[in-house]
Amino acid sequence: MIVRCGRCQAQVEAPGPGRFQCPMCGTTNEIRGGPETLERPPAREPVADTPSPRVECGACAFSFIVGDVATAPCPMCGESVVVGGGEA
Repeated sequence: MIVRCGRCQAQVEAPGPGRFQCPMCGTTNEIRGGPETLERPPAREPVADTPSPRVECGACAFSFIVGDVATAPCPMCGESVVVGGGEA
């Protein structure tokens, strides 16, 4: 199993629960639990959200996604684009 060192965040191959020493920084780490804790969690059901609104910049015609705001800067040219949502 691949785990991350708690100190340096290096990916380390570990045999399973127990203590292991990070080959990068020497820190002793511990993996707790038995095989039942190593199982992959159940997949989450997709959330039925409305898609984020998309606007088009009037200056460069770049289309981008925005949040709930009144105006947003165009990521391509920096022009202020009126979105219409949110508070001014």
